[in-house]
Amino acid sequence: MDKDTAEDSELAPALPKLRLRDRPGFPALLFSIVFGALSTGILNVANDLVAIYALSASATQIGILNASESVAFLFLAIPAGIMLDRVNRIKTMMWAQLAAGLAIFSVPLAWSVGALSYLQLVVVSFLVGVAGMLWSMGAGSALPSIVGRDLVSTAYARKETVETSVGIASPGLAGVLVAVMSAPFTLLVAGTANLLAAATLLGGFRQKPGQAVPLAESAPRIGFRESFGEGLRFALKNPVIRALVSSSAITNMGLAFGSALETLYFVKVLGFTPQAIGLVISTIAVGGLFGSLVVPSLVSKWGEYRVLALSIVLLPLAVAMVPLAAFAGTGAVWVIIGHSVLYNALMVSYNATAYGLLAGSTPDELMGRQQGFRLVFTMGPVPVLGIVGGLAGDALGLQNAMWIWVGLTAFAALPLLALLRSDARKEA
Repeated sequence: MDKDTAEDSELAPALPKLRLRDRPGFPALLFSIVFGALSTGILNVANDLVAIYALSASATQIGILNASESVAFLFLAIPAGIMLDRVNRIKTMMWAQLAAGLAIFSVPLAWSVGALSYLQLVVVSFLVGVAGMLWSMGAGSALPSIVGRDLVSTAYARKETVETSVGIASPGLAGVLVAVMSAPFTLLVAGTANLLAAATLLGGFRQKPGQAVPLAESAPRIGFRESFGEGLRFALKNPVIRALVSSSAITNMGLAFGSALETLYFVKVLGFTPQAIGLVISTIAVGGLFGSLVVPSLVSKWGEYRVLALSIVLLPLAVAMVPLAAFAGTGAVWVIIGHSVLYNALMVSYNATAYGLLAGSTPDELMGRQQGFRLVFTMGPVPVLGIVGGLAGDALGLQNAMWIWVGLTAFAALPLLALLRSDARKEA
């Protein structure tokens, strides 16, 4: 077996009595996530501003720039998953953050000598996207071995709490930094945060006397084709994974469909001002933060299956608040705020419990490939449904098209409800 490999699958049962914060490596992972989220939040604001102010980029160029960062998930997720099942995942995450930081540093350096080009910005965005994909997939693959499968859902919720909290603060920080330092030099802070994320992992997972470290050996290496086939067969044959991936794919399709229409619907149908739209957007993070704080106690009290069932039943009701807001008159803005908080809280609850069930159904040596296939299946249709949403809004009207989002979200619950019913019958 290869010595530079993935996490120890035997770590999880060795730590059943430890609290989450006492699991070796988890605090370091959380601090690393703080720095990674800080970099992402700053980059989301400053990168576009660099393109606009330093390079006079057009709307089309901004669209291409943003797409270059996310395209890696569609085309490279499966190869990345195969790789993550063969290598040391923590070290891969370190190298990914280091590479992202160095790529980001190249932008202010080139700008300072008058050599920055749009092509460089696109290439850097693509490299940062690839590094971010490896980082997020590596964290998802490593988490069960770090915290133990008994606390996976709780650990995921803690991760969401950290990311959401930083996500609330980082755009404002980015705005201040841009005003003080200029957009290109603000990227120095983002790059530094990436390097700190890598350094935190290095310090937190370094071998220490008397302390178990969740890094060990993986399965014997097989060829790419065999590894691909093994992962695909596992994803398709496992009923839990099949149901969760199907539900997530349809939910994301509905979200892409609705997101393509939402802002236009707010303006054209509900008559919202830009200030009202800004207020609604600000509540997105509030809902996500609330969900991440509540999920651990709900899971410990009711279990993952019941919390998941509650989430998928309530999600269509949360979406239905959007078209129903048209009948609320001057109270429409409060209906939409309620929708935003409830929907995002439920999505965090859904994602945390779904991740826990996925991790519980997947051997450590297949976690990377499971995530790769899941990302392709759940995120692949998203761009298409965004276009379909726009076409439906033009053809059917915004109000009618919004009900399709409700229908898609309700339909997404069927695979999971069927799974839960099947499991209930087996227990009976």
